[in-house]
Amino acid sequence: MVIRQFDLIENPSARSRPQYPYLVVLQSHLLTASNLTVVAPVLHGDAPAVTLTSVAFEFQGRTYTLLAGEPTTVDAHRLSRGVGNLLAYEDDIRRALDRVFTGF
Repeated sequence: MVIRQFDLIENPSARSRPQYPYLVVLQSHLLTASNLTVVAPVLHGDAPAVTLTSVAFEFQGRTYTLLAGEPTTVDAHRLSRGVGNLLAYEDDIRRALDRVFTGF
């Protein structure tokens, strides 16, 4: 199973899943040197304070917010197959990540 960049996956953590139902894979699928995968959490609905490092998107008729400014790593073996992909939001995600890492 290949998990690709910008795949939307179910959060494998039962504890945080109620608040963050999904994760978005930020790391390129071409990077395979580690068992860890860089992801960012996704909130239900609009974030209380949408920032320049968050991205609102629609999935299955509902609004969610990707918190690109809060990346973390997850053991790749804990990740399930993607339930969707956010390639349509690629430019917005890349802009948010640029702000995280470069400030612009």
